[in-house]
Amino acid sequence: MTSIKQKTPAEIVQIKGEGTTQSKFQKPLQYNIFSDVGDLTTEAQRARILDYLLNHRALTTLEARHHLNVMHPAARVMELRKRGYNIITNRREDADSQGRLHRVGEYVLLPGGEA
Repeated sequence: MTSIKQKTPAEIVQIKGEGTTQSKFQKPLQYNIFSDVGDLTTEAQRARILDYLLNHRALTTLEARHHLNVMHPAARVMELRKRGYNIITNRREDADSQGRLHRVGEYVLLPGGEA
């Protein structure tokens, strides 16, 4: 029986010709890039998202779930906006760890958007 090679997310993006987005699979992130992702309070989740956005160009829904342990990042981003942070949402396709494409939100903190 012949084994079928699973395509990586980067290969899928390349096949679809969508390699133009800066944050799409350029540097693979390690899971749990923050040492304390076990704190599930909304305040801790907001802090992780804000810290990430201050240090990176953008954060997608899947990245927030997998790397920051934030299961509903849209709610945390909305709360940050209410606190004065200028965060925009772009829609894009992103591949999950199994290579399946999903339409997700990509959150970007605009320059000068800090409260």
